[in-house]
Parts: sequence; structure tokens; C-alpha cells
Amino acid sequence: MTAQTDFFGRQAAARRATKLLVLWFALGVLATAAVIYLIIFAVGENTGEDVRDIHYIVGVLAGTLLFIGGVSFFKQMQLSGEGGGEIAKDLGGTKVSADTTDPAERRLLNVVQEMSIASGVPVPDVYVLYNEACINAFAAGTRQEAAAIAVSAGALEKLSRDELQGVVGHEFSHILNGDMRLNVRLLGWIFGLLAISLLGSILMRFAFLVDNRVARSSGDKKGGVGILIIAIGLVLYVVGMCSQFFGKIVQAAISRNREHLADASSTQFTRNPLALANALSRIGGDTCGSELRSPKATEYAHFFFASGFNSIFATHPPLEKRIRLLNPNWDGKFLPPLKNNLVNEKATNPRKGKSAATAGFVADRMPTDDIVRHLAQTTNGARALIFMILMADTPADHDEQARMLLEKENQTTFRLLEKNWEQISALPRENRIDAVLLAAPALREMKLRERKEFRNTLRQLANADDRISLFEFCLLRTVEGVLFAATIPTSGTTKTDAKRTLAQHANIILNEFLRQNWSMKSEWKNQLYNALLEQNVFPQNLPVLPDSELTIPTLDAAFDALKAAPILTKEQFLRTCKKITLSDGKTSETERDLLAALASALGCPVL
Repeated sequence: MTAQTDFFGRQAAARRATKLLVLWFALGVLATAAVIYLIIFAVGENTGEDVRDIHYIVGVLAGTLLFIGGVSFFKQMQLSGEGGGEIAKDLGGTKVSADTTDPAERRLLNVVQEMSIASGVPVPDVYVLYNEACINAFAAGTRQEAAAIAVSAGALEKLSRDELQGVVGHEFSHILNGDMRLNVRLLGWIFGLLAISLLGSILMRFAFLVDNRVARSSGDKKGGVGILIIAIGLVLYVVGMCSQFFGKIVQAAISRNREHLADASSTQFTRNPLALANALSRIGGDTCGSELRSPKATEYAHFFFASGFNSIFATHPPLEKRIRLLNPNWDGKFLPPLKNNLVNEKATNPRKGKSAATAGFVADRMPTDDIVRHLAQTTNGARALIFMILMADTPADHDEQARMLLEKENQTTFRLLEKNWEQISALPRENRIDAVLLAAPALREMKLRERKEFRNTLRQLANADDRISLFEFCLLRTVEGVLFAATIPTSGTTKTDAKRTLAQHANIILNEFLRQNWSMKSEWKNQLYNALLEQNVFPQNLPVLPDSELTIPTLDAAFDALKAAPILTKEQFLRTCKKITLSDGKTSETERDLLAALASALGCPVL
């Protein structure tokens, strides 16, 4: 396997390195607490205070960690409240309309949609930084379903379609791998360490104030009442600053490592490592580089595709290193930025101008029907599209479902449903969940009351035949994730369900998958055992479960648990499901459809 195609190995190496760096960061926080105890220990020795008791030690360490943790938690909540779109606007971004006719914006939306399907992530809101002539981009948001991607005007103007796709794929990796959430946590801990310095500064000011007042009242010019407090405050200030300094170094190292992971994942999505390598090369060959003009760029430096900041806190690896990992045969010469790069690209037609590398990978899964893209652009169209996809599985109940929609839905949505029913019902099964991903931006335009009503209508439609299939269940979870990502949780785990292990939760979904895979129940045990043989995440003796344990609440809890699991665990789970579909030597269109729905509900790429 060549260096260009070994992106799975690079992903695994990057994840292992991140775990080690996060461990070092945690040890640094513990070391800070230990140093503070040693300071108190030294003071206690001089004052005769007994500070060697184990309860005293535990109390000081726990108190310090609680202080850092409490401040960190407050900062994380503050950062989490800023949605991806708000951060994009903060940096001067302008949201791209779904019905834009601008060729550059149209091409960008098409590329984002392609990478959405490749990664299994709902299409995020898209922004352009029109005040930035550099080549750069970023993804922001703490959850996949509420993320936003922003691209600089320079990236639109100076990169080819393939190169832009590589950059966008890189940003989708950050969304998929939880890098944005990790950055928020690290920023919170850095702020917690800074708070120690702030506490030391407050103690020193307080002590000086008390000392001066006592000195004036007693006539003693030297005072001396607050000297001990001043000394403690000074030490806390120094310890906090040193801890923050080294914490930032580790934070920057983690960020650089995640950039390597994102580069590898972009290669996985596009199957074209040279496209991303060339995009990085054009940054080096551009006089503007990747540095943004926005005064807030430094604050969000770790969000960007490439950084213009070179220091000990550099958040990105050197361009040369990133390029050589993607293209070992690189000659060391940077490429100049392109000019008039849209002249020969038919960006306004979504079925033309696709990347050559993805023509047989992503392009084959892209819904080519213009009606799908048209409906996905508006809220009413997106609602009608999802209603039709959900109804396609239950032809016997169409009359009842139609009456239900006529009573509950507005006339615009119902007319769109009637007009486009034949075309959407003929949509290939394996494209159905992808159409739902494309509709995500339009669904986010709904108000909270409308979202709740839409969710309730979907549930009633799915339950029209008194049962909810696994595909319907996955579709509902995908849609609800988009609708409520930034407002309310879609479901919660009961205390009983919380006691299950991850393997037990996975087994519930596997059993439901077996049940809906149309295989004989007498064969389930062998199919499950054979599918688990080639993996090392879940035990090979997972039992076949009775139907009474395969309920909607237990499935909800199981999906919650597995969706929160590491991406490698989810990918292994999907491989196990895929192995089950191959028990008869082939994978049908219906089975591929169900695998895509599972991947989408779990926030994972289709393998």
C-alpha cells in the first residue's frame, strides 16, 4: 500500500497521537494541582500547620481541580452557545443561499453536498468570507447537525474544483471526528489554568490593600499583615502563567495532529490526495498565503484549514510536511494561484464538472434528479421530500397517510407532494437517505414550533402501519438530529438503559438489523457470530435477543450510546452490519439503503 492510499493507517496514527497529547494535557492539570499543594505544604511547614494528613492532601488537590474544572466548564458552556454560523458571521462570513445563481457559490454548494454524502454528515450551512483574499476555510459548531463551513473568497477564486473539494473534505473531517468539540474543551481547560493566575493577581491586590490599611491605622510603615498572602498570590500567578504556557503548547500540538487526521480523512472522502496537496501548495505560492485580515482571526486560529501564524503556539503543521505526506513525489515547488478557474468548469450543472477522482465514488451516490435538489432548497420542498421518502416504504397505507398530511400540512407542501410523488417514489433506494442529508439546511430554517409539529407528523406517518422499520427509525433520528441539534435533545437514556455496556447497546441494533434483514431467525446466531469474527471491538459471543428487548426506547438508548462512541468503533460496527448483509454472498439495493440510513443515524461515513 502506497503512502498516497494509506489514509486509514494515517488516521489511526493521528488518533493515537491525539489520545497521548490529551493525556499529557490532563497530567499537566494534575501537576498544577500538585504544585499548588506543595506551596501550601511549604507555607504550612513554616507556620506549624499539619498539612501532611491524607485528608488535607486530598482536600487541596480536589479543591484545586474543582476550581479549574468549574471555571473550565463555565467557559465551555459559553463557547458551546456560539453556533457554527455565529462564528462564521463573527469572522465576516456571508451565508450562501441555497438558490444562488453565482457560479462560484453554486460550485461551492455542489462540492459541500458531495462531501456531505461521502462523510454521512448532514449538509451544513455554508458561508463565504468575501473580505478575505487568502486561501483558507474552517468548520465550526459543537455538533455535526448544527455545523457550518466557511470558505474564503480567495479559496473560491484561486483553487480548482478538485482542490476546493479537498479543502472542503478536510473541514468535514473536523466535523465528523469531533475536533471542534475537542477544541472547545481544550480552550476551557486553558481558561481554567488562566483563572489560577487571575486568582493570584486578585490575592496580591487584596493583600496590598489590607496591608496598607493596617499600616496606616497602626502607624507601622512596613505593615506586613498581607505579606504571606502576597507571596501565595505571586506564586499562584506564576504557576498559573507557566501552566497556561505549557498547556497552550500541548493544545497547539493536539491541533497540529488533528490537522494531519483531517488531511487523511479528506483523502478518504475524495479518493484524491493530490487535490488537497495542490490546494496546500497554492497557499505557499500565493502572496496572500492563508492569513486572514479579520482582527478576530487569532482567537479562532485553531479552526482554520491553514494558518498564517508561525510561533511556538502554531496550530498547523508546516505546509511542506503536509504536502509531502499527501504527495511523496512533490518536487518542493509551490503552485501559483489559479486565475479564471471557473471558465472551463460547468459549475451550475450538478451532474457535470465533478471531480474525476470522485466520479465513481461520491458521484454515483449523488441524487441526479434535479427535482431532489430543487425541493431540498426550500423549507416546504424539504418537508414534502422527506414525507415522500418516508411514505415510499408503505404503499398500502398511502391513502391514510395522504389524509393525515392533508389535515396537518400547509397547502404549499401538500401540492409539492402531489406534483412530485411519481418522480420521488421512483428515486433509487440507496439515494433516499442522501436526499435527506441534502435537505438539512432548509430544515434548519424552521422555527422551533414548526420543527416540533413536523417531527410529530413524521412519527405518525411512520407509525401508520403500527410498526416502525429500522430504516424509518434511522431516518427519523437523522431528521430530528438536524431539527433539534441546537435546541433540545432528541431523546434520553433511562437509568436502566444507562447500565448497559456499549457492546450490549450495539447488540440491540445488530439484532434489529438481523430481524429487518429478512433472514431466518434460526440463522441469526451463525450470521452474528461470523460477522463479529473479523473485528476486535465487540465480543464474539453477543447473544441473539428476544423480540421483547427490541423496543423503540431500547433502540433509542442504543443509538444514543453508539453515536457518542469513537468514530473507529462506529466504523467497525458498520463493517459488522455490512458483513451480515453479505451472508448470502451479495448486498441488495435495499440492504445498501439500510446501511446508508444506519451510517447517517450514527453520524458516520458509509463504508
